Amino acid sequence: MSNFYSYIIYKVYTWGNRGSNATPVLNVLIVLTFVHYVQLLVIQSILARIFPSLRFLERPNRSYVAIGLLVFFVLHYLVFYNKKRWATYVEKYKAETEKKKRKGSFFVLLYLIGSIMLLFLLLPVLF
Repeated sequence: MSNFYSYIIYKVYTWGNRGSNATPVLNVLIVLTFVHYVQLLVIQSILARIFPSLRFLERPNRSYVAIGLLVFFVLHYLVFYNKKRWATYVEKYKAETEKKKRKGSFFVLLYLIGSIMLLFLLLPVLF
């Protein structure tokens, strides 16, 4: 699992490193923050369905959500960002074949989009 996660970081980092005004570190952190936040919403929704006492979390204040996302982003920066480690990811995966690149890109997109789609697919089932 660790290899797949390092591959996700590598892919999002290289996708964000293409433009002239590229900020790949920021792109990776924003994507990971958003995807992990959505995954937490999925888990919270499932738990709220099983344990009705957790339903108070379903309608949070917008200010709390914004502050929570900002704190979550800062935590992602502190936990995930390591310039030396990310450089090793780039070195590790840069020699992959074109077929592996396409296959890897597909799985990374599947993970990122699938995580978000899971929330929207579960909402009608849970409620």
